[in-house]
Amino acid sequence: MPRNAADLAGTRYDLLVVGGGIHGLFAAYDAASRGLSVALVERADFGGGLSAQHQRTLHGGLRAMESASAGKARGQIRERRTWAVIAPHLIRPLPFLIGTYRFTKRSRWLVKAGFKAYDFIGRHRNHDVSPELHLPRAKLESAAATRRLFPGIAEKGLSGGAVWYDYQIKHPDRLNWTVVLAAVEAGAKLANYIEATGPLRDGQRIAGARVRDLVTGREHDLQASATLLACGGGLPATMAKFGVTGAPPMVRAMNLLVNRPARDIATAARGSSGRMLTMVPWQGLVLVGTFQSSEAVTDGSAPALETIDACLADANAAFPKLNATRADIRLVHCGLTPAVIRNGKAELMPEPQVISHAREGAEGVHSLVGVKFTTARRAAEHAVDVVCKELGRSRGRCVTARKTLPHAGIADFEGRLVETLREVAAELDRDVMDHFGAWYGTEASTVIQFARTAGLTDRLAPGCPILAGEVAYAVEFGAAVHLSDVVLRRLPLGNAGHPGKEALTRAADIMGDRMNWSPERHAEEIAAVERIYP
Repeated sequence: MPRNAADLAGTRYDLLVVGGGIHGLFAAYDAASRGLSVALVERADFGGGLSAQHQRTLHGGLRAMESASAGKARGQIRERRTWAVIAPHLIRPLPFLIGTYRFTKRSRWLVKAGFKAYDFIGRHRNHDVSPELHLPRAKLESAAATRRLFPGIAEKGLSGGAVWYDYQIKHPDRLNWTVVLAAVEAGAKLANYIEATGPLRDGQRIAGARVRDLVTGREHDLQASATLLACGGGLPATMAKFGVTGAPPMVRAMNLLVNRPARDIATAARGSSGRMLTMVPWQGLVLVGTFQSSEAVTDGSAPALETIDACLADANAAFPKLNATRADIRLVHCGLTPAVIRNGKAELMPEPQVISHAREGAEGVHSLVGVKFTTARRAAEHAVDVVCKELGRSRGRCVTARKTLPHAGIADFEGRLVETLREVAAELDRDVMDHFGAWYGTEASTVIQFARTAGLTDRLAPGCPILAGEVAYAVEFGAAVHLSDVVLRRLPLGNAGHPGKEALTRAADIMGDRMNWSPERHAEEIAAVERIYP
């Protein structure tokens, strides 16, 4: 998918989606699959917010069982299974462990009863799922096994442990990109670095938006019969531009990638703030979170040092063996997420919402307030249902829960890649082969053919499994505009910490040659990436 922002103009669309996070992407994909003409604009890069900066897990709603919300748990189990059907190549089962304690809400007998109810509700969790992705039943562990698996667990009253299974997303950024490709294949037109500056009006009806291309500076009108605002943490500001109200308060959510070796099991415990935190393995390190602010915030920029320190203190209290300091942080994931205010305290919004703004004199505009990555597909489906009803169009049949995402199927991609290497008379080392299979899936052969043609089959840097041609491919076919797009989202180059000076400079050189960067732009792009890392 090359970037061609000018291709958006000159057409009146059935639906304009403003926002290219996972909720907006699924909305564009769903609507286009049902036969609507769709355009999507994103003011930054696709999936550049919390859609990539979350804890890399797909949850089945176990916590909902604590509040007796069986319906909510059932819905999350269903959506977790849907991910296993549509993106099997990019997820894997992951065990989670929490301690059980005498005379508490997490006593062994209460947890056992909860697990039985949970397993009954989720008895179809593996239906139509590939065997290698089947999730085992939840179970109890002994105190001795729990101590071994969870070093440093709080000892007072410890009676054992409880283990359940959810999915971990191997590559969230790649998963987001496959939804971009699915939307394009369905007929939607998408463009990143396009900002919606305000609405187009046709009497009481909003007829699209005035947009600005942040790369060229050009402005034009995008006419649409309906507009869906799906802007994540930017929703309040975008709603203000469109003159509509109802934006939820936002809290800052944050995860820390810490330079500690990880076991292949996630552990959960309460921090000093009382929040339940989880420590999950990620790229051989530990990712701790999710920490969130207790009060609503409006600033979506990088958190202040005192906020990072508070998150660290909470993590160290929950996981004493972590013993992390600022110097141990490899990467900070943060962003704004919708909240509700209860008793003067901001809490995460429990369910997604679709807000219709016709009553405000803004017919044709709806806002999608998404709350969880796991349920993003279903929330988008509901939003498209609402749009179809308003447009008087048949809802049609939603296919996004059944159709495998592009390149994400479990197939003999390694066999294909070996055949391609034979055809182009090239060889790849084992670590490069593993990277190609895990990241690209069935697209691997196309990428290696491009790299061979471009004469860029060498590594970006010694020891780095990413080839130079992959950077050029991201520019030509991945709509990459900035170096950070490649480093963080089109390639797994810097998503586990700084990629190294040599790899970063080489990537900038390749992008600069393809995009005619000046020396000043080259330096600015590198500096922008450097600022991402602590």
